[in-house]
Amino acid sequence: MIRHLENADGQGQILIGERLSPVAYRVSVEEVDGRYRASVSLHAPRDWLLKQGFKLRATLILANGDRTEVEHGSPVEISDNVSVILSGAPQSFGDQTSLIEKFPELKLGDA
Repeated sequence: MIRHLENADGQGQILIGERLSPVAYRVSVEEVDGRYRASVSLHAPRDWLLKQGFKLRATLILANGDRTEVEHGSPVEISDNVSVILSGAPQSFGDQTSLIEKFPELKLGDA
């Protein structure tokens, strides 16, 4: 059984090539069979991504300093929407403590 628990916003940085830029991201958490699954996504301006040389993948540096890869399903092109969504692969956690260590912006309470 999948149960949505929380969405939380964080402030980090995106690394494209050698360039770091501040970015806001969203963490979405679900409980799946007693485990936690967290997914990260962010919106970035298409033209900015193209100017940075973004193709498919970038590194998101989370608020706690950890890094995670984010990607777009296909190469970003001028014909894409003005705001492009980049997503990370879902990450699985066995307990709430390890989840909060990775994403301290979460406020799960007594989930």
